[in-house]
Amino acid sequence: MEKQKLYDVVPPIEERFKSPLSQANGTCATFAPITGADGQLAGVFVGDSQNPDILGVRLTPEEFIAMADGMAAIRTRLGL
Repeated sequence: MEKQKLYDVVPPIEERFKSPLSQANGTCATFAPITGADGQLAGVFVGDSQNPDILGVRLTPEEFIAMADGMAAIRTRLGL
């Protein structure tokens, strides 16, 4: 699925979930899988649980993995 087509998909609120760390520290990022016509993972929706109508961000699986793998470096750079 093309990256732009990922934005045509808005996962229902009931399919979205918070990471365990988000639930523990009060942040409100939500995630949901975006599947293609073949039933395979095509992307990841990242949204805001307190503002579920906001468009959110769509990432390809590769982009999501790169972001997740780089989270420790991002936290360090932000001084967290």
